[in-house]
Amino acid sequence: MNLQQLHFVSALASTKSFTAAAEKCHVTQPTLSNGIALLEEELGGRLFLRSTRKVSLTPFGIHVLPSIMDTLTAQATILHQTRAFLHPDRRLIRVGTSPLISSSLLSLINEPFLRENPDIDIVLREMNMADLYSMLQGGGLDFVVGVAGAFNAQWDTAFLYQEPLLYMPPLAEQLHNLQAQSVKFRDIADNIYVMVPDACGLARATRTLFRNHRCELQEYSGEAMGYHVLEEWAMLGIGAAILPQSKVSSKSKHSYNIIDKDGEMVTLSYEAVWLNSSIQSPHLIEFSKHLRNVVPSIIAGLNTGLHQL
Repeated sequence: MNLQQLHFVSALASTKSFTAAAEKCHVTQPTLSNGIALLEEELGGRLFLRSTRKVSLTPFGIHVLPSIMDTLTAQATILHQTRAFLHPDRRLIRVGTSPLISSSLLSLINEPFLRENPDIDIVLREMNMADLYSMLQGGGLDFVVGVAGAFNAQWDTAFLYQEPLLYMPPLAEQLHNLQAQSVKFRDIADNIYVMVPDACGLARATRTLFRNHRCELQEYSGEAMGYHVLEEWAMLGIGAAILPQSKVSSKSKHSYNIIDKDGEMVTLSYEAVWLNSSIQSPHLIEFSKHLRNVVPSIIAGLNTGLHQL
């Protein structure tokens, strides 16, 4: 096992294409394919299902991927920490992120700031939101970016953007081939819903939606390990699903905006938070200003392309 193989897995899991993953890793497709095959042999199980039309993670791959990502994050942290020690003139910003936020979007958020501040490094850490908030309180992170709504009186916040939450009906409803572009919440409240663990903020937002409408959320007894599994389970008829627009794949033909009790479209908001007592260094103050004043305009400039990131 080596780090290059882990990077191969990460790239293939995010792109779902051997060609795109090879380009992302700057290697040939046979090199990437062979590297993943050797890793699968060492681990004792297949990480990906391969077909002529698509590449997807196996249940074993879904189970192993978080550990692979933790290892790659640890590598990046080590590199940044060693650079900070050897080159103390370079300053560090540690940012924790929800798995709901794509790496492409984070790059767009951070790139203008880094371009204006070439002596600053930003280290990203993606993990369970509860753990990220704990690290923020303990001083292990400077900022956390995730789903809005987790309140703490010690935090300052900056709204970043919002996107629609979409309803994905179970198979029985899909067969009716609904013609509408949206559904009213009251018409979908009685379904059984498949859920992901309460780790990224989506489960909390879904439960809050039902609570605000004074409806009981009926949850499927099983639990999906990722967003693509929610979509697949809905397509199989296991239950309905609620997903952010950015996490609904292009192959889906059955997803609908949700209209709430006030006639408004249901959306999911994202924010950055930081301890109001810890942002004292000039470079951290500048980054907080960037989050508040620059990032919303960057997001607004993306318009409808946001769901493709």
